[in-house]
Amino acid sequence: MPDHPVTVSARSFFNRFAVLFKLAVIGVLLLLFLIPLTMEHSQLSERLGLRNKAVNDIAAGWGQSQRITGPVLKVPFRARVTVTRQEKIDGKNREVKEESLTVRHAYFLPRTLTVSGSIAPQILKRGIYEAVLWRADCEFSGDFDLSAWPELKIDAKDMLWNEAVLCVTVSDLRGARKTITLKFGGADSEFLPGSDLGSAGGIHAPVKFSNAGTGVWPAGVRVPFEFKLALNGSGELAFAPVGRETKVRLASPWPDPKFSGQFLPTTREVTPGGFTAAWELSHYGRNYPQQWSGGESLQRIYDPTLNVSLLAPVDSYRSVERAVKYAVLFITLLFTAYFLFEVVARLRIHPFQYILVGAAICVFYLGILSLSELLAFGWAYLLSAAATWLMLTLYTLSVLKTGRRTLTVAALLAFILAFLYTVLQLQDYALLFGTLLLFAALAAVMFTTRKVDWYDSNATREPPPLPRDR
Repeated sequence: MPDHPVTVSARSFFNRFAVLFKLAVIGVLLLLFLIPLTMEHSQLSERLGLRNKAVNDIAAGWGQSQRITGPVLKVPFRARVTVTRQEKIDGKNREVKEESLTVRHAYFLPRTLTVSGSIAPQILKRGIYEAVLWRADCEFSGDFDLSAWPELKIDAKDMLWNEAVLCVTVSDLRGARKTITLKFGGADSEFLPGSDLGSAGGIHAPVKFSNAGTGVWPAGVRVPFEFKLALNGSGELAFAPVGRETKVRLASPWPDPKFSGQFLPTTREVTPGGFTAAWELSHYGRNYPQQWSGGESLQRIYDPTLNVSLLAPVDSYRSVERAVKYAVLFITLLFTAYFLFEVVARLRIHPFQYILVGAAICVFYLGILSLSELLAFGWAYLLSAAATWLMLTLYTLSVLKTGRRTLTVAALLAFILAFLYTVLQLQDYALLFGTLLLFAALAAVMFTTRKVDWYDSNATREPPPLPRDR
């Protein structure tokens, strides 16, 4: 006669730990789904790299970020230098000192500097990618106060005022659209390529002074200047506040500006029709003097800047990247819902069915990525979410057998999809909303399973009783 009690005991032991075994299987499946999600992230990085290369290629032919420093007045002067050398005199090595003349330079910054500019956005496309570029028309004006040059302790006869040049550095001069003419004092001159300020690129123009022959500047003498600069560029437009008093005012019809650098606008107005911004700065915000001789302060004038850039429309790649970070949470919530139906409703759901559900979620993110390259991110998300919701709802109907259970999963899926889109729009509060979702999910699981006896209940039906021996 068969030993039925032993068989029943073995089955009872298996049933007690069936729930733990199913949880372990689900956990392994969640870990395995990290593989396709990692591959999707790699595909996202590749597409982002292709987009960036296309944008950089467009910008390379149009104009890169533009950083404008100046104007700086560069005046040469004769300096007496004592040179010591060794000579053999009367059979002995002796030091011989000789005085020679060399040319050095003095640098002067403007007393006032005013920049008024307009930025016109331009959108160029290459294939499915587009780049936000701009045309900037800026007018520079101000004056130099040269009455304090004796503080440099240079003899008046050594100053070579008639060889002075006005220098402006421009980071990417390929974007210059027009000939640039300088009005300095009462004379006009044309800017030439090369900043004449070390290795920095830009422009320079020779200037003339009516009273340069005397070499003496009376107190209060101010020399005005004015020039216009028309540039193509992309990315940032930056200015160095080289004036003792610097005022910059910029306007553009672009509604999404980004202000950065060491100085933010004093006033700004941003509307759907564009923006205006104004800076008013003094020389106290910089770490270099108003005038100097030698090149020790030359590099420091490039450091502090005020920047503005035109932000591109919502970057779909960044939004998809953030969405993929919630993929594991998304899959976990759906797996939890299926598992609860197994425990509470005593259904049998095969691990392969879990795999199909997780695969559908992975395809959902791939759909967002592919559609967002052609459509706005909102439409891409909506289409991919609708297709995924319909597919999973129909599949759930065949798995859970009844419409009421399917309706529960469909409602949960719709809530998760809507919640995820909301979190993607609220960057600053994404962590808070994600935490609230986890808290709510955990509370729902606790409430649903509060009466489950985990030792007597399991995800599979109890085996039918064994027949008695006759």
